[in-house]
Amino acid sequence: MMSQPPSYRGYRFPPEIISHAVWLYHRF
Repeated sequence: MMSQPPSYRGYRFPPEIISHAVWLYHRF
């Protein structure tokens, strides 16, 4: 469970940041 696939090495976008970005996008 601790070992992450190499494809997720450069992908550090938690759901919180994604929802916040979507919220800002819909706000403007």
